[in-house]
Amino acid sequence: MKQSIQHWTNDEFLAYTLLYSAHVDYFFDNEEKDLILSKVDYAIYENILRELSKDNDYQSLQKILAYTQEHKYSNDRVDRLLYDIKLLFMCDGDYDILEKNMMMNLSNLLKNKSKTELTH
Repeated sequence: MKQSIQHWTNDEFLAYTLLYSAHVDYFFDNEEKDLILSKVDYAIYENILRELSKDNDYQSLQKILAYTQEHKYSNDRVDRLLYDIKLLFMCDGDYDILEKNMMMNLSNLLKNKSKTELTH
């Protein structure tokens, strides 16, 4: 299931990826929200939050992977994205095992995207 995500701007993609990542530990706090809002405007945040709430985990990962493939993300660009995600994870002062696993999995998925295809 490959979806076209060309309608997203870079800010919308960043908002989607950060919001998806922020929910990995099932706890979304004001520090995480503030960090995301420091990177994207409120209207984008609200629109992407609505979109994300309709997607399951598989769909979210598919969208993230498809966007990085369509926009030919280099490993340097992936590293910058992962850095933003790590800042998000650390902003509440607790970088837990779920967040660490998410970082490892996203790194593997995004850096090996030419060989990667998600399956159910």
